[in-house]
Amino acid sequence: MTVGVALASALSGCREEPTIVIKFEPNDMSGGRTADLGARPAADLAAAPTPDLAVAKKGTAVKPPTKGAVECKVAADCVIEPSDCCDCANGGKQHAIAKKLAAASKAARTQKCKNTVCTMMLSTDPSCGQRADCVDGGCVMIKK
Repeated sequence: MTVGVALASALSGCREEPTIVIKFEPNDMSGGRTADLGARPAADLAAAPTPDLAVAKKGTAVKPPTKGAVECKVAADCVIEPSDCCDCANGGKQHAIAKKLAAASKAARTQKCKNTVCTMMLSTDPSCGQRADCVDGGCVMIKK
């Protein structure tokens, strides 16, 4: 009798599992409204910070962006901030900006990026391995 109970309990644990089917189909492209990504309101363009594209190698001089006034005098006057919505820890890029402009730039970026989700991956952009410095009165990125 004990062999029969053991055999019955062993066999009752075996059952057929349902088959899982995964289908990879293209999204339905026939309906719905599409967004024109090229057309952005002027308010979005005005609020976006202008990235500092001047990048200097260590020991070389680069002309700072012409803004009419001197942005910095020493490296401590410059800070690093994300170029767009995502920072280097989340797949983005960074640029140098004058410390006195950083708060306004952060507020504009926060407003612009409130609906943006960043990837959770380290960026491989070269700017992520650089630091901010003051060269000829302008904040630029240089190699560490």
